[in-house]
Formats: sequence, C-alpha cells, structure tokens
Amino acid sequence: MKTTYLINKIQPDGSVRLCVASSAEWMAIVKGNKKIPTEQRRYFILDYIADGDNLDCMVIETSLEEYRSWDRSRSAEKRNRCAKQKFQHLSLNTPLNDSENSETLLDMISADEQVESMVCDSIMIDELKKTLADWKPWANDMLEMYLNGQKRACTDILARKYGVSSQIIRKYKRQFEKFIKIFWRDVSF
Repeated sequence: MKTTYLINKIQPDGSVRLCVASSAEWMAIVKGNKKIPTEQRRYFILDYIADGDNLDCMVIETSLEEYRSWDRSRSAEKRNRCAKQKFQHLSLNTPLNDSENSETLLDMISADEQVESMVCDSIMIDELKKTLADWKPWANDMLEMYLNGQKRACTDILARKYGVSSQIIRKYKRQFEKFIKIFWRDVSF
C-alpha cells in the first residue's frame, strides 16, 4: 500500500494549495498539533483508492468543518458495520427445513395480521409523538391517555399532574383534538 500525503502549503503568490509532502513533514505537523489549541490545529482525512489489486491511501489536509463531517460519517459507518454483525438477515422465502415442500417464514406469518400496516401505524405514532413533544409539553401525556381509552379520566388526572384546573384541561383537549385532526389530514402516505 502506497501512502500519499497532501498538505496545504503557501505558494510564492501567497495562495494556499494542496501539495505532496513527505511522511516526515506530515509527522512533524501531527506532532506540532498536540501543542496547539483545537481551533489552530491542522486536520487530515484519509481516502483509500483501489488501483487493481493495490490499495493506496491518501492523507489530505482539510478544514475543521470538513474533518468533523468526515469523522461523523466514518463513525456512523463503523457503528453500522458493528451493528450489522449482531443480526442475521433471512429472506421470508427461506425454507424452515430441508424438504422441497416445507413451510417458509412467510407462511408462518398469520394471514390475519397485516404486518405492513402494523409497521406503518407504529412509525406514524412515533412521528406523531415527536410532533406532539415539539408542540406542547402535555400533549404526549394526553395522547397516551386517549390511546389507553381514558379520554374522560384524563381531565382530572392531567389537571392534578400539571397543577391546573379541569377547565384548562378541557381547553387543552379541544386544542389536542384539533391538532391531531390537522396532523392526520396533512400526513402523506
């Protein structure tokens, strides 16, 4: 593997341009970085280039913002690789035993259950909860009460919890119901 170092060098005309440097120059910059504040440091990203059977590495000097973006992306990819190893992915057409006429995983899912619909409903409820949390601090509590069939009981319970009168909670309920209607009307499937 060949490693190429590209660092910013000041040109005779005063401009700054990426130029090839030796590993000794790069190491001197990295050692110097340890002695200076974060905002004054020089940052580098790695890029690997496959050239036939060979893999070349390029170390490229960049800005702090670009470095942080690259580092976030690299960290996310690493987390995803590690998480992927914890799961086994199976096709729904995978036979459950070796015979030709065996059942598949898809056959095991009950025809009465609409899995896609259940997943979509769950996603929409999660989206609604996030939207409600941004809207009002009491809205998710009210949603939970409504989902649990406690529309009437929630007036007294929430009045005690939030230290307001029942009349205020009834006003909140009207606002909540109006908000929910608008949310479901505006949501796109």
